[in-house]
Formats: sequence, C-alpha cells, structure tokens
Amino acid sequence: MNDIAQSLFQQHTDELCGAALRAISGRTDAHFRKGRLYLDDTLVPVLAPHLRLDTGNHTFNDFRAVADGLALRLLASDRAIYDASCPDDEIGRLLYDFFEQVRLEATAASEWPGVRANVQARFRAWAQGFEHSDLIETSLGILLFTVMLTVWSRVTGCVLSEAQQDLLEATRAGMASEIGTELYALRRQREDQQAYARTAAQLAAKISANLAAEIALDAREQKRERDNRSLFSLLLTPDAQQEEGFDVAPAGQSRVFDQHQSSYRVFTRRYDRVELAATRVRRAELKQFRRQMDEDRAALSIGVAQLAKLFRRIFRIPQDDGWVFGQEEGILDGRTLSQLVASPAETRIFRQDQVIDRVDQAVTILLDCSGSMRVHARRLSVLLDTLLRALGMAGVQTELLGFTTGAWNGGRAMKDWQRQGKPDYPGRLNEVCHLLFKQADTSWSRARLDIAALLKNDLYREGVDGEAVLWASQRLLEQSARRRTLIVVSDGCPMDSATQYVNDDYYLASHLQQVVRQTMVQGIDVVGLGVGLDLSAYYARSLAIDPQQALTPAVFYEIARLLAGGHRR
Repeated sequence: MNDIAQSLFQQHTDELCGAALRAISGRTDAHFRKGRLYLDDTLVPVLAPHLRLDTGNHTFNDFRAVADGLALRLLASDRAIYDASCPDDEIGRLLYDFFEQVRLEATAASEWPGVRANVQARFRAWAQGFEHSDLIETSLGILLFTVMLTVWSRVTGCVLSEAQQDLLEATRAGMASEIGTELYALRRQREDQQAYARTAAQLAAKISANLAAEIALDAREQKRERDNRSLFSLLLTPDAQQEEGFDVAPAGQSRVFDQHQSSYRVFTRRYDRVELAATRVRRAELKQFRRQMDEDRAALSIGVAQLAKLFRRIFRIPQDDGWVFGQEEGILDGRTLSQLVASPAETRIFRQDQVIDRVDQAVTILLDCSGSMRVHARRLSVLLDTLLRALGMAGVQTELLGFTTGAWNGGRAMKDWQRQGKPDYPGRLNEVCHLLFKQADTSWSRARLDIAALLKNDLYREGVDGEAVLWASQRLLEQSARRRTLIVVSDGCPMDSATQYVNDDYYLASHLQQVVRQTMVQGIDVVGLGVGLDLSAYYARSLAIDPQQALTPAVFYEIARLLAGGHRR
C-alpha cells in the first residue's frame, strides 16, 4: 500500500473506530488515532499488549477490535480504583493492566455480543502471533505467555486451542500451586473491580518477582539476556513513549508576570509596524524564490486536489437549500392532492429537503519568523504554500502571516529605555514587526509571488509570540466566516533577548499562554504546528513535524487530522 493509500486507510479507520468507541463508551471526548485512545488530545496509556498495534500490518477488523477494547476501558473501569492498586514496576504494571482488560472483556463485553466477538478474536490473533515468534523460545517469554493465556481463559471462560494447551502444560503445572489461589479469586471477583484489583496486583507482584529472578539467572548468558530484554522492550514500552520522540517546548511561570497580576506591558509601540513581506524583497529576487519553490514542489508527490477534497470534507457544513418536488417518497406535497385524485397511479407526489455541503471556514497560518526558523525556511515554504493552495481549492478563506522583530537585542526601544534611566518593569522591549504574506481577500494564484518572500533570510530575527497571536486572531475575527482556525507554526518558545533580559525567562511565554486561552474563548480554534518540537505546553492541540523528514502525503494528512480535531462530528 503506498503512502497516500495508507494515510487514507488510516484516516477512514480512525473516523469509523472513533465513532464506535464514542457510541459504546458514551464519552464524547474520546478519539481514536492509529490504534491509541485519546481523551480530547491527551493520550490514555494502555499497556495490555493485545490492544497495541502498529499501523502497517493490520486490517480494519484489528483496529475496530482495539477500539472496542478501549471503549470497554472507558465504560466500565474506574480509574481511581485502578490507580490505587497499580504496581510501581514496569512488569507489574504490564500484567496488572492486562488483568484489568481481561476483566472488562469478560464482564462488560457480555452485553455487547459483537464487541465480545471482536475482542476475543483480537486476543486470539495476538496470542497466535506471539506463539509463532522467537519470543516463545525464551524462558521469560513462555512464562509470560503462560500467565496471560491462563488468566484470560480462566476469567473469560474461553477455551484455549489444543496446541496452546500442549505448549503451556509444563509451565502451567509448575506454577499451579503458587498462583492457583489468585487465579480462582480473579474469576470469582471479576464483577467487583476493587476486590479484583487487589488480587490482580498480588498476582502481578508474584509473577514480576519470578520474572526478575529468571532475568538474574540468565544474566550470565549475555546473548540470552539481550533476547530477554528485547522481549520486555517490545511488551513494556508505554503508549505515552511510543509517540514521536520530539523535545517538549520549555514552559514555566513568570515571576514578573505574576507579580503584576498577569498584566503584560509594552514599553513603547512607537517602532512597531505591519508590513507586506514582499515589499522587503527585490522583484527579481522574489521571482527567483518563486521558481525555487515551484521546483521543490514539483519534486514532491503530493496530490493537491486530493488534499483539497480532504479539507472540504473536514470543514463542510450541511445546510438546507429548499425543497425538491416531484419525488416518489418523502413528505406529501399538498399541491399534488388534486393530481392524486385525478390519477391514482401517480406516485411523484412527495417533496424532500435538499441539503448541500458548504464550507464557511477561515484559516490563518501564523509563522514564527525568528532566527532559528531560517534554516527551515525552504522546506516550510513548500509545506505552507501547498496547504494554502489546497485550502483555497476547498473553499476555505486563508491568510499567511508572520511575526518577527525590527531589530536584534531591542533596537530603538531598548535605547529609549536606557535614555529614560532604565525604569523598572518595562515589559516588552523591542520593535515588533508583523508580516503579511497572503491576505484573506487575495487568492493563492494572485499571492503566489508574495508567498515566496518566505525565503528571504533577513526577515528572520526574534519573536514575540503572544502579541502575534493576538494580532492574527483579531484579523480572523474581522472575517465573515462562521468558523475560524489559527495555526501557529514555530520551533520554540517565545524569545526576545532584550525583553528576557529586563524581565525573566518565561515572561513572554506566560503572556502567550494567556493570549491563547483568551483566543479560544473568543471561538477561534488555535493549534500549534511544532517544527521539531512539541508545542503542547502552549497549545492544547498540537502536532510536531520533523524538519529533516521528506514532505510525504502522510505529513499533510497528519496536519489535516490536527485541523479535523476541532471539527469532529
């Protein structure tokens, strides 16, 4: 399956499985992405190994079964009770989590025959895969496999295959006297989560101790130890650590900001300005930049028309568009009653609602034009240009804005502050420069040359993010669109050396967090697109992209998924 087909399959799968997950659990904030459970945009770690999938080698039925299993977790597992007995060690947590999932599949799933069939099929598929892997050849693997299958069979009442029973017989017989009491109790207590959790924790502790002893015995055989540890690296990696390994943007509370009742100050706005970015680039140079962007774009296998269809699907709003008359079913049309009397065989006497999909959406992309972003300018220019073109084809109003400073290290604002005797708490101490690359009332085709100004190196200096978000959101509110989204593209926390010098490290960051909260209250959906950095410290919904990674269709579909987060139906 190629990248585009795989991305479309994953998106469609996530949508359908997410709908099923919400219907079963009753949680409207639950979402399903690549086999993982999210509440809003917070990942919910689930360690049970049969509920953890990669995205390359599984069918829709596998993902649907995982979604059903996760729905049971939300529906019938009390998190407080779960946390109260959860072991501290990794192996213990894995087993304890697995035991809880087995309880849910034995009890809550009984009311949902289809769900029960799905989760049982998923467990059997996982067990079969484990059974035919190299892991079963290690003493640790067979011990862990025996415990899991025995607990699953005992608690759910499902019968193991003859081959599995033969495989486990010797190990199970050796463990019977040690764990038989807990196995009996788990089945008896499966309707009582609190009692079950205590027994599950005890059993997990026993098995964890046995596994630790086995690892210690095998430590003399280094190759075998490596094999054993590969087993646990496979099984014990928490979901929270399986996400892309991007650093998280640093965030802290500003002491200066707090001391002044979260009041943000600006020393002077005298030198602030808003400019058309293209006016700072010579015409010939701008055309050269545009040719470079077009060449880079042509080298990619990105279907802009396909991407536009996806955006239209995300942002569409069904609207009534009158009636369609002369239909064979629908609402009886009173005007046709006389016709019915005259011609009883006539069936086209009904009318139907006519519903069409409209896009009433505005999207503003706000680019951090700080110095560190300069090295990413060429790749980002193609990414943003493609997004703008696809969004425009989908009927979305778009703007591309940027923010930087007029100088390094404070410029004229810093000199004015020094001349005035360096008064305390000056607040922001630099010249803010906001840039217009493409305005809302300009089409992509007319703005394509101006967009090429993204490649002008001397635009990139320092960044005052909070004021830029406030400026961009005010422009969005002036647009007539019913729904509004602001995408902030950045590779770090707000940074202006002069402002940081006279305040503290997190002064601008605290202001950014305040502005984002206020903007969301105004009805604007604010999302962060991190360039090699996780921006979740500032934006509740964010996506990190690797600036070194090639721009494949999968990157664009991940961005589309991010934008769809605020428009889930």
